[in-house]
Amino acid sequence: MPDPAQINRSLSTIRTELEFLQASNVLSPPQFQSIMAQLPQNGQPSGYIDPRYNPNPTQQFNPGAMAQQAQDPSHPAHPENPKHHEWVKGMATKFGNAAMFGAGATFGGDMVNDVLRKF
Repeated sequence: MPDPAQINRSLSTIRTELEFLQASNVLSPPQFQSIMAQLPQNGQPSGYIDPRYNPNPTQQFNPGAMAQQAQDPSHPAHPENPKHHEWVKGMATKFGNAAMFGAGATFGGDMVNDVLRKF
């Protein structure tokens, strides 16, 4: 664990930078207050969570609920549902797009790194 003095110094720097951003009109007062409320106070982590980042905790991904929906014959994930084929095709498309994006990003990153290594 880092030294408490290092932590306090880092937090002080963050607060100073945030105050500069607010004075420069980059951060609005509500944004500034929200960020400041989330910073640890006196070395203790803040329990504050900005509601904009978790507006409805009941809508978080729930694998159990997803499995129950797949058991429901009226849900497209159920194999006997007439729209199941369309649902599976849509999921396959999404996974394929994600795989292509990941491969492209990896390939592009490798190319850039190779070019930079030569300089």
